[in-house]
Amino acid sequence: MTSQPLRLGPLVRRRLARLARRDAAAAHDTDAGRGEATTPTVATLQARADAYARREEQRFFRRMRSELTEHRVLTSALRTDLDAYDERLDRLPEADRFRIAEAQGAAFEELRRLERRIRRAHRRTDELSALINARFTAAQLRAARMFDRSDEAAAVYWGALRQTTSGRVAPQPPTLRRSDWLTSRGTAVDALHPIAAARTAGEDAAGVTAGHDTHHRRTDAPA
Repeated sequence: MTSQPLRLGPLVRRRLARLARRDAAAAHDTDAGRGEATTPTVATLQARADAYARREEQRFFRRMRSELTEHRVLTSALRTDLDAYDERLDRLPEADRFRIAEAQGAAFEELRRLERRIRRAHRRTDELSALINARFTAAQLRAARMFDRSDEAAAVYWGALRQTTSGRVAPQPPTLRRSDWLTSRGTAVDALHPIAAARTAGEDAAGVTAGHDTHHRRTDAPA
């Protein structure tokens, strides 16, 4: 997910080579044809990348808690207003329908006030959607960059380990597993697996990035 290839500095490479020499004794019995083999160093790289991803996820929910709550309240009110709008249109007497067509009467004013409220809610939920998506994408990119760096470190370490063990380990290093919220496909918040403390806010925000047209009806009645 990074636009530029990562580069590990010489100090990091020397430290990885030193860790490879330390782990070489335990790697003697590793089957060279098995790609799932791991070592303490690879496990440490995996754990650090996982921890960084969890911190980014939690930081996102802490910083966006008020926006997620506001979005949940707005979408709930919007559904209620849209249902009320449709119900009032369906129940209008024929005489009131003619007056509404001419922009006259109490029924017209009532529907116009309701429609204005609906439009304000749509605008605000659109703003919140854009903000939430932008912050979530930034958190994803930071976490993904940490995994990319860890992948590079694992490759450098594994090359040194193969050299130290004269090729007695698998040719390719073990693949580091990405966090679920980075690998899942779909919308940004749908892909997220929120921490337990923020689970409700995260689940209610799932509709944010799917687009309001799929969840809410927009009204084009005269204002």
